[in-house]
Amino acid sequence: MDYHNSYLFVKVVSRGSYTDAAQELSVPASTLSRRIQQLEQQLGYQLLYRSARKLSLSEAGARFYHRRLPLY
Repeated sequence: MDYHNSYLFVKVVSRGSYTDAAQELSVPASTLSRRIQQLEQQLGYQLLYRSARKLSLSEAGARFYHRRLPLY
């Protein structure tokens, strides 16, 4: 697993949006989206539900987030 991608995932969830996390990390939001999609592919399950206006955690995403949060 790419630990940098899991760090990015934690930042996106903590901030509540790709845009806010991208501003904090000084990277494009599209890069964050792509890296989290890579993480989901590596893990084999969906972490986030995405819509035009809302970002929410899947059940697996919530478990993954809470396991990673203490590391970052």
